[in-house]
Amino acid sequence: MGKWNDTEIEKLKLWYQKNNVPSDQLIKDRDVLDNFTEWFNTKFGCDKTSKDIADQLLKLRKKGLLPRLR
Repeated sequence: MGKWNDTEIEKLKLWYQKNNVPSDQLIKDRDVLDNFTEWFNTKFGCDKTSKDIADQLLKLRKKGLLPRLR
């Protein structure tokens, strides 16, 4: 998994909340995850893979750090 700094993690949490797609759905649907990743990288100038995003979302979810979705 690629290294994540605190700023990138906060951006990921923000983007996750803004998109309002549950982490289970993101991780299970490759097309949705790839689209999420592409937009995340474009918006925030990052170079993360879909696997990086999925792994980080799982890690945050397990720690109870993902924001609740409406």
